[in-house]
Amino acid sequence: MTSPTPTPTPSPAPTTAPPSTAGRFANAVLGYTATLPPPWRVSACLSRVESTTEQTYLGQDVLTWHSVAEEQDLGVSGGTGPTGAFAWVITIQVQVSTQSASDFAIARAGGSGGKSDPDTIGGRPAGRVADSAGNAIAYYVANGGRMYSIELTPSGDPRPVQLSPATFDAIAHSVSFTTPMARPTPTADPVPTAAVESLADAVAAAFAASDADRLHDLMTPVCWFNSGVNQSEGSAASRDKVAAGLRTSFSQGLKVTVEPRPIMTKPPMPGSFWIWSTWSEYGVPPRTTPKS
Repeated sequence: MTSPTPTPTPSPAPTTAPPSTAGRFANAVLGYTATLPPPWRVSACLSRVESTTEQTYLGQDVLTWHSVAEEQDLGVSGGTGPTGAFAWVITIQVQVSTQSASDFAIARAGGSGGKSDPDTIGGRPAGRVADSAGNAIAYYVANGGRMYSIELTPSGDPRPVQLSPATFDAIAHSVSFTTPMARPTPTADPVPTAAVESLADAVAAAFAASDADRLHDLMTPVCWFNSGVNQSEGSAASRDKVAAGLRTSFSQGLKVTVEPRPIMTKPPMPGSFWIWSTWSEYGVPPRTTPKS
């Protein structure tokens, strides 16, 4: 199987990261502040600010009750629906919109009967969307030509005690608005340097030697390592888990050949640079279905 292999890089962190500890925090670019009770904090791995000026989606903060170490260990699995570190968190998403909070909330509440209740957040009219038990699952509030969506991100796991309805309501109603700063200037297209070429060579050599420990050392220990196969949603895991998986696969016969040149900077792979690799079939032989 031939696939593009990105040079080991962490998941993108926000361009402007607010403080990660509990308490009052501010996102100057997105233009708001909020108060987080312990142990809640802003996730640097799941939050981001878009720098492309043409986009209507401006960015998001993801609020989590997991510690940095817990979030790192959980990662985010591929597949449908929120998983791992992205399950049972609060997202505050910001986008350009001319709709009223009520209209926006009703449009987003299709799965909740298409209705919202009036509320107030930061001195602005807001729309509140609730579940069948009457607990709020989202708030929407407009300010300065922007829509702020404050939403739960549930999963199939039981709701954690750290995210009680009262906690969600308190965090949502703590939001107030500030004059937004300019968004970051988009960075120039990356250019391969000697350091990038050296890293590509090291990745190729480590795979040629089936050396999971060396590959572990080449991965940056920040956020997660993203991986996936063609047309899959991929997953994000810590470098410890990725290296452990590779170690097991190598012991079962996985062989990977990496082409360290050319180093490419364009799609299909996201990130700064990527190179091609070929992964062999290995492990348990495919089963055949007996004829009836």
